[in-house]
Amino acid sequence: MFKKISHITIVVKNLDETMKAYETILRLTPGSEGFIKTMPDCRLAMLPFEGARIEFLEPDLTVDSPFSRFLKDHGEGVFSYCIFVEDFDREVGALKEKGISLEEATQADLFPEYPFRIAWVLPEEGLGVRVELVDYEALPPFEK
Repeated sequence: MFKKISHITIVVKNLDETMKAYETILRLTPGSEGFIKTMPDCRLAMLPFEGARIEFLEPDLTVDSPFSRFLKDHGEGVFSYCIFVEDFDREVGALKEKGISLEEATQADLFPEYPFRIAWVLPEEGLGVRVELVDYEALPPFEK
């Protein structure tokens, strides 16, 4: 079952400039419920927003990743939206049975004590944007 929409991810060229713009224009900052973090292939900022969050991601262009390829091919823009999924194996299996192509990964850098699985439905499947499915049960308690 799909639990909730967690966040949308926007790929940007310069995270610091983006954060300044969002603070100036919309008064949004990471504050106590968000964060800015450096990862192996990107820097990301999570801005809290009631009901969901906005994730901004600046890819490291020296690393081949879906994020760096997106920025090179499309420029800045919406990369994906994320849905927390209960019974991750069942939901991903059901999509595969329908012939849906997925990219799968384990995310161990964001919350090292709580590695979690991710599956992306690619835009080519007809949804227009990547849909990120995250294993809800593996997330840390403060993310639920």
